Amino acid sequence: MERPPFSDKIIASYASPQAFAPRTRAALAGLGYRMIAASTRGRFDDDSWRPSLRIVDDRHLDKLPEENYLPRTPVIVLRGSRPRHWRDPRVVGEAARPAGLADLYPLIQQALEEHPRRAPRTATQIPARCTHADRRWMGAILSLSVDGCLFQTFSEMSPGLECNLLFPLPRGRMISTRTRVEHRYDQGVGLSFLNAPEAARGAIAEFVTDRLATARI
Repeated sequence: MERPPFSDKIIASYASPQAFAPRTRAALAGLGYRMIAASTRGRFDDDSWRPSLRIVDDRHLDKLPEENYLPRTPVIVLRGSRPRHWRDPRVVGEAARPAGLADLYPLIQQALEEHPRRAPRTATQIPARCTHADRRWMGAILSLSVDGCLFQTFSEMSPGLECNLLFPLPRGRMISTRTRVEHRYDQGVGLSFLNAPEAARGAIAEFVTDRLATARI
């Protein structure tokens, strides 16, 4: 499997494993975000190390170390079912427990990356077919997210073209969705998904998480 983009950021976790959805922490590791449990560093209020980001259970927010230096380490809070207002200026976002990759990824991107993405993507090699009226393009999906994909084709597909995309995922799932050509690349075209069915988005999100969780950086 091709390596995903490597971030090399350290995230301190002040939350139990049960506060994260299955495979979420492994998927973040596959994206290059190294998560370290704060308990392995000793007390929660240990200020001798400075991670790139802290993810904290709302029940432990008051245990975070005081920071008298700038810039302060950003914090993402894992909460119960109801949104809350946080007085701590370090809090940059929140997600309900158990937090999944789709919940945490955009918050982490906004907090840490210069050019944040909305959804995680993974490298793939999935056969796919695009159709428009009586035209057909055969190719492969080289990268995939819930928002779109890179479709490998050497045929002409002009930006703005809308077409139907069909491709398989594991466990016998077939994804069919409307797409639009956004960009042309050497390897093919960037397609954005147009109102993809919720079931299709869920299947793609599960596939991306599984792939990233088994990646080896």
